[in-house]
Amino acid sequence: MGKVFLLIWMLVAALSGKAQAQADDFGQSGNRSLKEAQILYDNLQYRDALNSLKAALRVKKNSRRDIAEIYRYMGSIYIIQGQKKNATRAFRLLLKVDPDHEMNPLLTSPKILTFFNKVKEAVLKKERVIMRHSPLAEVAAAERLEIRAYVVDLHQRLKNVRVYYRKRGTPTYSIVQMKTAKKTGKGKGTSTYIGFIPFVWQVTDEVELFVDYYIAGIDAKGRWVANVGTPKQPQNFRINLMAGTVPEGSRSTPLLKQWWFWTLVGVGAAGIAAGSYFIIDSSGSTPLAPGGEAVLIIR
Repeated sequence: MGKVFLLIWMLVAALSGKAQAQADDFGQSGNRSLKEAQILYDNLQYRDALNSLKAALRVKKNSRRDIAEIYRYMGSIYIIQGQKKNATRAFRLLLKVDPDHEMNPLLTSPKILTFFNKVKEAVLKKERVIMRHSPLAEVAAAERLEIRAYVVDLHQRLKNVRVYYRKRGTPTYSIVQMKTAKKTGKGKGTSTYIGFIPFVWQVTDEVELFVDYYIAGIDAKGRWVANVGTPKQPQNFRINLMAGTVPEGSRSTPLLKQWWFWTLVGVGAAGIAAGSYFIIDSSGSTPLAPGGEAVLIIR
């Protein structure tokens, strides 16, 4: 019985420790200096609050949440004190820890909220991913069609670059993953991405084919951070089917050019001219040719 109790106690302790670690990451701070600073801030004692925040930064093993909160309070105090340079520095450090941080508009003064949003916009603009692509105009038919994009990603935000493509008039897009070329661009964070759109369409007598496409650069959270074209306003190009080579099996022969179609028509015409038809026997089954194959009857 004692052993069972001990095992239960150890399990509860382990779960409690895990829960505490999660709480530290998501907002239940164990940093006393930070808690003091929050109380002082609420009581409008900004100078003392700032001293407590500086002390809070020196605490070892701060969670990311704690660090973000420290810089948020620091930036807010600096705005109140009119120290815009220090406020900018504090908010930039906050965004470095938590790039997606959003201030609650209901709990933040408009002055602080506006300033923070301007800093965030400037940071995102500075850290944005730049994508350049020379749109295709006309290409010759081939098994696959090459798409290239030049990317500048100084802060390594990109995780995937994809080409979305469709035949014009088709409602949905297909996707191709792009890969970096062996010879990438010059300079820090520059790369050349290459993707290949496969020729997957069936054509008959067409001499041209139009393709819509767009390119999207995606970060680790699945968000677009750069793009050329959009689903509603894609890039497009023309495939000249008279140039190059249409892949084997992609061109269908029209019915009127099929040899078997005219063979059947000829057989039917010959039967009519002779005044006779293939006759179904009394059982109603289809007659068989010498090879055992059913004979198609044209009436």
